[in-house]
Amino acid sequence: MLINDQVQRQVLPVLARSTVAPPVEVQQRAGSHLQLNPGQQVKAEILATLPNNLYLARVAGELFKLEIPLNVQPGETLEMTFVSADPKVTFNVLRPEVGSSVSLSSLGKWLAGVVNEAPALPLLQGTLLDEPPHGTALLGERLKEALTQGGLFYEAHLAQWAAGGLPLGELLKEPQGKLSRRLKGAEEGDPDLDGAEIADGRTLPFIKEQLHLLNNGVLAWRGEAWPGQEMELAVTLHDEAAGEREVESNLVLTLPQLGRVAATLRLTPQGVQLQLVCDQPGSAGILKGGVGELREALWARGLSLTQMVAKDAETA
Repeated sequence: MLINDQVQRQVLPVLARSTVAPPVEVQQRAGSHLQLNPGQQVKAEILATLPNNLYLARVAGELFKLEIPLNVQPGETLEMTFVSADPKVTFNVLRPEVGSSVSLSSLGKWLAGVVNEAPALPLLQGTLLDEPPHGTALLGERLKEALTQGGLFYEAHLAQWAAGGLPLGELLKEPQGKLSRRLKGAEEGDPDLDGAEIADGRTLPFIKEQLHLLNNGVLAWRGEAWPGQEMELAVTLHDEAAGEREVESNLVLTLPQLGRVAATLRLTPQGVQLQLVCDQPGSAGILKGGVGELREALWARGLSLTQMVAKDAETA
């Protein structure tokens, strides 16, 4: 992936308002990264589309998260004029001339090529357990490992390892780590290694998924909970207007007795909201009967069940 933990700490919010020349404000702590004079023009290279109308862009050699009141695409370059650093770092975005052509940077073309040409990951991304569990703890732990060690966060973990915060063995558990290899002669500075291939083409599907994650903000996993028991999971982070964050998980299972069940779980600062939709008539009633046990289980883990709705698909 192109963005690691260190880069993420440099991705700073930028607020934009729609005017003839929309002003762009940068949080004050970004000022130390920018050595600009008022009136100086800079280019903002759009690298990726982020959720909530945000864009990842490179400005004056630094990465920023921009909210731009224009319809732009990854690979486009915007002209901006530096206005002031007091009280906030502010830019004016110059609107492109009508009919002017947009030239894609080499990085933008490469990103587009990765998304369009790279093969997709396997439909099923693995099996969590060898057999149905007797409890939920082990299944939860294996699911956490599948999400965090599936390769989508490899570069962030690579940065942690480089800083001494992650054992090498943990890094090598991830797909990119398994494909990596140590180059013989690297320690001696062998000049023949200058043109050596250090990236494995089999990592391209993971780069494609990482770009999709940046674009739509949805972390998805599909595999088997245990042999024969398929499950689909999608996790989305929502930034609410009040500044609070909510996590929404959508889980789909087809169970032997209940049939297909689609669960939407929303974790809020107030507690847990749960909605269950069942394809098989009568399954919703069975699930409603277990609400007391569910409430107690969540309470034991410090969570409050604030809402629980179960209904059959035909009445949904």
